[in-house]
Amino acid sequence: MALIEDFVAGRTPPELYQAYLTPLFETWSDALIEASPPHGRVLDLACGTGIVTRRIAAEAKVDSVVGIDIAQPMIEAAMAATTGEMPVKYLIASADQIDFPDNSFQSAFCQQGLQFFPDKVAALNETERLLAPGASAVFAVWTSGSNGNPVFGAFEDIVAEELGADLVPFGPFSLGSQREIEQFVESSKLGLIALAKEERVVRLPDPKTLVLFDLMFLGRPAADGTMHPLFDPADSSKDEQIARIISKLASATAQFLQPGGDLLAPSSAHIIVLGKD
Repeated sequence: MALIEDFVAGRTPPELYQAYLTPLFETWSDALIEASPPHGRVLDLACGTGIVTRRIAAEAKVDSVVGIDIAQPMIEAAMAATTGEMPVKYLIASADQIDFPDNSFQSAFCQQGLQFFPDKVAALNETERLLAPGASAVFAVWTSGSNGNPVFGAFEDIVAEELGADLVPFGPFSLGSQREIEQFVESSKLGLIALAKEERVVRLPDPKTLVLFDLMFLGRPAADGTMHPLFDPADSSKDEQIARIISKLASATAQFLQPGGDLLAPSSAHIIVLGKD
């Protein structure tokens, strides 16, 4: 059985996401909430499997939370992971077109979603429309791999060497420039309250898991614009190269390795607080 196929073991992408990225996203959920404590009715943009949504719902001053994501499998996983007594609702929606009236929310949050929005200004403007006057929205966006995310910076270097420089930066780290973020905000209807680089120590999977998980989603655009996966999970012909990438990442991240095999490493992100007049 091929390395990636054996790793997947029949699990869906949302199940893998929930299994391996929960510790990372739970750590950064605290940073979002500290930047602007949620209250009232809250919107969680690009909610994924609901990791941040559920964390927000547990806050004392929160009445309810709506989590939106464009991917139906993610929404289904979020619903399955959310207990019935939590004041949470999930909807399939694009961040630039959300079916709620103006001024519907007192707070909004978005963890690592802004960099993936096709039209970032439109998404910010839709957030502004949905927020009540005086409300705020908090976004977390990774800095670049070379600027505070050493595990992923090393991984990007290895992928560039082994598979091609056109594959980096990875999508999650593609909006690492503070000035680029400022330009999107300046073009939107929201006002900038704060923009700061913050660092946390996060728990990541072991190097083998990290490589196999990320390579599943690595691809190049085809002629029609769709993403063509770089690896077929069932194809074992590239296992030798994959094993070499794993070995290189293990060596590059040895200083962060913990006794149980996971990595404990610094992670940095821009925390962006925006307001509506």
